[in-house]
Amino acid sequence: MKIRNKQLLFLYCKLRYLRNQQTLKSLKVINEGRFFIYDLGDIRIASESFSWYLTRAHLAKEVKRVSAHYYTPQPGDTVVDVGAGLGEETSIYTDLVGPAGRVYAIEANPAVYQVLRQLIEDSQLRNVKLFNLAINDKPGPVIIDDAPTSYLSSSLNSQSAGTAYEVPGLPFEDFCAAEGIRRIDLLKINIEGAERFFSTVFARPELDIPNVAIACHDFRFEEEGNEFFRTKQLVIDYLQANGYDTWSQETGTRYIDDWVYGRKLPV
Repeated sequence: MKIRNKQLLFLYCKLRYLRNQQTLKSLKVINEGRFFIYDLGDIRIASESFSWYLTRAHLAKEVKRVSAHYYTPQPGDTVVDVGAGLGEETSIYTDLVGPAGRVYAIEANPAVYQVLRQLIEDSQLRNVKLFNLAINDKPGPVIIDDAPTSYLSSSLNSQSAGTAYEVPGLPFEDFCAAEGIRRIDLLKINIEGAERFFSTVFARPELDIPNVAIACHDFRFEEEGNEFFRTKQLVIDYLQANGYDTWSQETGTRYIDDWVYGRKLPV
């Protein structure tokens, strides 16, 4: 929606927060109202919508419910957030790992990355390093679409009619080598089917990755018929083949139940 009066929008949002005992200090409108950054004092939150429940407590609960369901990052940990989106999980990971920890946040969609970068800069989060990059099976430029309905639907292999961007592509092991990363305490992946390009990562002897949380999107395959999104069994197979115990949740909510969690078994 196109925003014509930012002050009125801010007052409207502020009243919604006040009704629920929350204080909205400021509201940044980006891309004519496609994205918003809320300043709640204790945290800044980026979103495609405005709703009172977008608070630190809500985000922390969602992270624990989904991506950190089987492993919660600890102080001093290294987390790699592949498919960081608007930074909803990144901002919680940075708090969990603390000043001694490190979060690497990778987002391929340039429009979304712009908001992520603004969020991290406004929040003055110094233990985060950002990358506008697509993880692929080979180095070189790739095309990613910017889905018109929601950034969550953007993909390297989509049939949507969104805007297309060319972005740098890189295998994950090459990314880790370039950044000098050898241990990742939690690897979180949510990249709409491109998780298939991690099939060889967990066999790399130079990488120590004890905990993984991977969002698969078989539900999108069932809805759209695009084979690119059917990866859950593929992910389970390559994790188990490389010494991981794996789990999934059974909540009845498909996008949550399609997540695969892995923990590296001791040798």
